[in-house]
Amino acid sequence: MNGTTQKKRPVRNQDVRAAIEGAGLRYWWVAEELGIASGTLSNRLRKELLPEEREAVLTAVRRLAERQGNPAPESPSPGLTLEARASFPGRGW
Repeated sequence: MNGTTQKKRPVRNQDVRAAIEGAGLRYWWVAEELGIASGTLSNRLRKELLPEEREAVLTAVRRLAERQGNPAPESPSPGLTLEARASFPGRGW
């Protein structure tokens, strides 16, 4: 690649991603439960979610996991990262 090094983007919302995968769910199932398009969920997961967005996704994951008879994933501790604090307000579901 032209001798240049590319920086890898950090994976954000790892706790949310782990909850989805740990419950054996598909991302599009979670998006459907939230009433949004799967691409919208994917795009929102690229940046650190706001606390209320994070809770909405995790609630959807718990509901879906319970419907499928899977154990509900544990809620991660709600830590607010610097990225989340710096994100623009007004992003609503």
